[in-house]
Amino acid sequence: MPRPRFIRLLIALGILAVGGWLLRGYTTDDTFIHLRYARHLIERGEIAFNPGEPTYGATSPLWIFGLALLLKLGLAPDLAAWLLGAVCGLGVLLVADGILCRFTYPESWKAVVLALIAAEPWFLRWTFSGMETPLATLALLVLLWPLVSGRDLGWGVTREPLWRRYLGWGVAAGLAGLVRPEFLLLAPAALPILLWFEYYRASAVGGVTARHKARPVAPALAAAAGWLAAAGPWLLYSHWAFGRALPDTAAAKSGALIGDPVQLAVGLWQAARPLLAVAGFYVLVPLVLVVLVLVTRREPDEPAAGGPAGSAGAADSGGFGAWSVWGPVAFVGVAVTWTVLLLGGYAARQVWVISRYVSPLVPVGVLALSLLAEWLLHGPGLGRAVRRLGHVLALAGIVLGLGLNAWIFGAQVLPHARAFPPGVRACYGEVGRWLADNLEPGGTVAALDIGAVGSFSDRRVLDLMGLVSPAIRELGQRQGFAAMVESGAWLRAEPGHPPAYLVDRTDGPPRWAGRTVDGVRFELLRTCLLAGVGLRESQPWTVALYRLVPAETLASPPAGG
Repeated sequence: MPRPRFIRLLIALGILAVGGWLLRGYTTDDTFIHLRYARHLIERGEIAFNPGEPTYGATSPLWIFGLALLLKLGLAPDLAAWLLGAVCGLGVLLVADGILCRFTYPESWKAVVLALIAAEPWFLRWTFSGMETPLATLALLVLLWPLVSGRDLGWGVTREPLWRRYLGWGVAAGLAGLVRPEFLLLAPAALPILLWFEYYRASAVGGVTARHKARPVAPALAAAAGWLAAAGPWLLYSHWAFGRALPDTAAAKSGALIGDPVQLAVGLWQAARPLLAVAGFYVLVPLVLVVLVLVTRREPDEPAAGGPAGSAGAADSGGFGAWSVWGPVAFVGVAVTWTVLLLGGYAARQVWVISRYVSPLVPVGVLALSLLAEWLLHGPGLGRAVRRLGHVLALAGIVLGLGLNAWIFGAQVLPHARAFPPGVRACYGEVGRWLADNLEPGGTVAALDIGAVGSFSDRRVLDLMGLVSPAIRELGQRQGFAAMVESGAWLRAEPGHPPAYLVDRTDGPPRWAGRTVDGVRFELLRTCLLAGVGLRESQPWTVALYRLVPAETLASPPAGG
């Protein structure tokens, strides 16, 4: 391994290791949801949160399968979730480094870019949370591989037929859809850009007569076949077993389509905020460089200072000529397409976006932005002094971005990661253990946060967010989830399984104590405080356990009175 590559990998892996150490023990309530699904898959052979009730209430079936495998090998649940995330995080850095090896800019740039990816606070947070985010990030990077692999060998001209490559790509795209449901559409959206680049690359390597070897029909059909082979069986199974092809989380966490352009713009800004928080300064770098180029660009007949070998300004030959201009264009095109589709889809569907929904885009975006910066700095028409100024401005953006990300990690992510898991175990864990002792097997507890309550109590849960309870999901879609919960309509959502207890969470005092709703009285049993459930909901929350007592029971005289 070349020394520069070894050094940059050492730096990136060191950042990952330090982040993993600082975030040790971090889990979210959703982590417990995945683990309970995985446990039931092993013990009962079913994909279900509540035993005997298959539901598509987990976002990532592929993540559940991975957790189930590790649990089957004997790993403790917390260790299985941590290890799977760490392995996927390692894979992200290795694939990102493999992509960087094919980029033509200097080795020092590659070290900086890989360090930026490794130090991104959302990447570190979710890699060690037990959630599927690092696997989703890895899936997107793998889908970019055709842009950089074999570019100097002329794939489709001097090597294997393109259909073989895109059959494998289609399988990867289908599997990506089993990590995040959005990727079922996001991954195929990159295919036209990839095939366009293959067609151009064939011309650059083999001449105009070689274009017929890179015609898009065969690789497009192969990609579709691979996608169907990977995702098709699961889609058919989920429709048969759950009555729906997409997870209930997609319906529970979204609303009706927005038609108002102003509301759509507001929603787009809200969806982009978590992404811009960690990558905003990096986005500013090429924008500032564009202004610099436009203001200081030399006239066409003036000599330009030479750029580094292999840059966009250097003389191109062979397969590198296909990459040096149109490769970056295709790479940036895919990154922009994915960003617009993902953020636009979230905004249009009124999804409450948190950082893990957009975190997989960050490494793709950082790589694309680095290509833009290289092209702007090393393209023809800039003098040496202007290039130096451009490098200084780029370095300033990188330093500011790294500083902001270090602050986000140290001031927001780390305190939350240290406070939240102990609170979950002390609060929801104690409530769950109490329910295990006092609620008979088969009894139902209603809850807003179901992961830890269900895992510690091992009792049936009525999910007031609708993720694993279809009846609640339908009520919430008709009435709005907040209004549905507040009204108490959920009390009669499942007549065959009336809830005996409620575990509520509110940012004020217990809201149900002493109330009687729809013939049911809420008897407050205990409360506890939980640290903020997220960075955007950092206030302390009151968790309250209620016994739900039918009013007729209270009114009836005691037997033998």
